[in-house]
Amino acid sequence: MKPNDSMESVFSELYERHIDTVYRICYAMMGNRQDAEDAAQSVFVKLMRSKMTFQSVEHEKAWLIATARNEHRRWWRKKVVKFETGMPDEQHADRLPQHEMMDGMRRLPPNHRLLLYLYYYEGYKLLEIAKMLKMNINTVKTRMRDARKRLKLELGDDFID
Repeated sequence: MKPNDSMESVFSELYERHIDTVYRICYAMMGNRQDAEDAAQSVFVKLMRSKMTFQSVEHEKAWLIATARNEHRRWWRKKVVKFETGMPDEQHADRLPQHEMMDGMRRLPPNHRLLLYLYYYEGYKLLEIAKMLKMNINTVKTRMRDARKRLKLELGDDFID
């Protein structure tokens, strides 16, 4: 933070930089717009109250994603998610209609959806996801493998790793 910057302007810039990502993650986990908006708002309220200082933009993003995941744990409900974006693995776009991919993703548990979202949509590597979610890398690898297997079961033989 620059000495002349007010806390409000710093927070405002951070909010603008990360609100879309936080909202999409909350939406992927919560399953509906209203809950995702509430959860995303709660994440930023926690940030304001925490008075966190960050080493980099990536550190900000990692903290916000981990906080969104923790917020989901508080709000957890069994609902389905509708992804508004493309397929997580573009190489399968020609073999599997987008609505089938979305239907398969909807049926996955929230933690599986989060891992797949962070990996395919946000482009994080497994080690980055492990650090962000404060998990052991082997746990992330195992859960990612399980998420892919479960998605493959949901989609049938059309989806191959």
